[in-house]
Amino acid sequence: MTDEATTNEGDRSHRANLEAIMHVPLEISVELGRVKLPLHTIARMNKGMVIEMNKEANAEVQILANGTVFAKGEVVSTDDHLGVRITEIIPAAARISSLS
Repeated sequence: MTDEATTNEGDRSHRANLEAIMHVPLEISVELGRVKLPLHTIARMNKGMVIEMNKEANAEVQILANGTVFAKGEVVSTDDHLGVRITEIIPAAARISSLS
């Protein structure tokens, strides 16, 4: 078998492996911001209170797939629903390096 034939077979195998996982469902979440609060503040919370985040109102949000950031976006309103417009996709190399 030639090197080219081996490469072509490897490419087909790789594509088949990718195709096999393309329908696996992933949980997508959007992180508006984070804040640390002391327990006594959390214990006194009640309905109607506002938790102030560490970001400005129009700041980008992080979009996560299974807990890993893969994109950034901006919150938008669509009819009666909230949505997120993707403004940046994190390069694959950066996503992979963040896993280690």
